[in-house]
Amino acid sequence: MSGKPTIKDVAAQAGVSEATVSRALNHSDQVKPATQHKIQQIAQQLGYHPNGLARSIRVQHTHTLGMIIPDILNAFFTQIVRAVEDAADATGYDVFIVNTDEHLDRESKALNLMLEKQVDGVIIASAGGPTNYVEWLGGTPAVFVDRMPPALIARQYDRVLVDNVQATQAVVTQLIRRGAKRIGIINSAVSVTATERLQGYHQALAAAGRPFDAAIETTAWTDNSNVAQMTRQLLVNQQCDGLFAADNTIMDTVLHRIPELDLAPFQLGGFDDQDWFDFLPYHIVTAQQPIVQLGQTAVDRLIAQITQPDVEPQEFRLPATIVTH
Repeated sequence: MSGKPTIKDVAAQAGVSEATVSRALNHSDQVKPATQHKIQQIAQQLGYHPNGLARSIRVQHTHTLGMIIPDILNAFFTQIVRAVEDAADATGYDVFIVNTDEHLDRESKALNLMLEKQVDGVIIASAGGPTNYVEWLGGTPAVFVDRMPPALIARQYDRVLVDNVQATQAVVTQLIRRGAKRIGIINSAVSVTATERLQGYHQALAAAGRPFDAAIETTAWTDNSNVAQMTRQLLVNQQCDGLFAADNTIMDTVLHRIPELDLAPFQLGGFDDQDWFDFLPYHIVTAQQPIVQLGQTAVDRLIAQITQPDVEPQEFRLPATIVTH
């Protein structure tokens, strides 16, 4: 035999039909276990692999999910990718991942690529632009995780997010209970996340009878290049004795900046807990997101859409766990 082995070669050596080979390699109950084992051994010896793309065209499914994320270097997204892959693998799906680096043009290219690869559905952590996902996706099922799609189309898709308002309010309330009198915020650059976490921040202040002060409400740029300056502005110039960093990338920059500043004792709060926070020389309170549950829910909802096209989209808000160090 020369060239790439075919199903015909396997059938000839096994002394069965090509249809029987196909059934055996797909673990069909119609093939006796002994025959199935024999065929699988011959296929392995010959180096034969079924043409998955050809089969997907016949059955109209690739058993592949796409996942679009904005920052693969962000530990949160690295972990949620792992959660999605584990959940998908358990149901027989592979995951095709594309990173956008928060660029809308890369996101549009990623969507095109997903559709060209004929993925059965897409999980999207949006870059946050006014993208018309309905037009892009057509009838391809999609679930948004961690970030919302544009408001005008949000209800057409499942949304799986942490309860940003509740989590932020709980963290800031804990900073107040720990004695912080003036708590600044460096908010996220992601629009919906920023709005919700600012709301939680305001609710915590209002519940404690604290006034709002626009001078200590700041927002990070997408690349976080202003965060070091904002950290100094809040903790030194504005004399805040508490600081809430609205996401883990902001927190990373804050933690690098703090040792350079001559600070009195202060309270620090943020999102996404890390084990090494126990070793920091100051107090920190974080909202730990249920990453495994976020990934599992996103996969469950996407597969539900794939297998039941008439399923109604829903929004899922999962609670965070407050961790103190």
